Amino acid sequence: MTVWRRVGRDLRGRRNLDVYATIAVALGTSVLAAVDVAPTGKIMAAVLAVLAVLAFSALATRTMVEELARAGAGGGVRFLSDFPDDLKERRDGSADIYLAGVSLSRTLETSYRAFESTLSAGGRIRILLTDPDADESAVTTQNRPTRPRPDEVRDEIRQSLRLLRRLHTEAGGRLEVRTTRTALKFGMNYLDVDKANALLCVQLYSFDVSGESRPVFALTLADGSWFETFREQAERMWDSSQPVPAPRS
Repeated sequence: MTVWRRVGRDLRGRRNLDVYATIAVALGTSVLAAVDVAPTGKIMAAVLAVLAVLAFSALATRTMVEELARAGAGGGVRFLSDFPDDLKERRDGSADIYLAGVSLSRTLETSYRAFESTLSAGGRIRILLTDPDADESAVTTQNRPTRPRPDEVRDEIRQSLRLLRRLHTEAGGRLEVRTTRTALKFGMNYLDVDKANALLCVQLYSFDVSGESRPVFALTLADGSWFETFREQAERMWDSSQPVPAPRS
C-alpha cells in the first residue's frame, strides 16, 4: 500500500487524525518561520502545542502496548471448538466491521438490528460472501454431515444478499457488500479494523466434521505475525472480490 493510499484510507476512516493534525501544524509553522511571517512567540507556542500532542500520543500508545502485552501473556493463540462467548457482544459494539463467510445467514439474522445501529451512527460494515453462482466446490466449502445441499446453500446466500439490500435501504450508511467465486478457506469476524484493540476471529472450514467447523481462534495485535498473516489474507480476499451494487433508492 502506498503512503498516499494509506493517508486517504486513514482520513476516510477518521483514524490517526491527531497525527495528521500534528504534521499539518508542524509543516505550517516551519513555512511561517522560513518566510518570517508569524511572530517568533506565536511560532514557539505552536511548536510547544505540537510537542504536547506528540507526548500525549506516545503515552497513549505506550499504554495500549502494555495492555496488549498483558493480554497476550497467556501463551499465544488458543484453538477453540466454538466462537468466543463475547464475540457477538463485541461485534455488535464495533464501529468498523469486516465479516467473511459462505452465507453468514446466522450472523445477519442475530445481529441485524445491531448492524442498523452501527450504520446509522456512521460506522462501517464490509460483508464478503460466496457468489451463489460459484462452483459447487466453493459453495460447499464447509463440508459436514448436517450441511445443506448445494442448492440450499445457494438459496441461503441469496437470502443473505436480500437481507443486506434491505439493511442498506433501511439504514443506509457505509455498508459494502462483495462476493467471491473462490472457495473460502475460513470464515472471519474482523472487528475494530485498524485500531489498537482490533480483534480477528477466524473459523477454519473443516471437512466432514459434525457441529461447528473448527478450530476457531481469536487474534489480536499481541499475536504479531499471525495477526498480520490473516489480516493481509482478509484484505487480499476483499480486493479480489466483486462488489455487489447498492440498491437504487
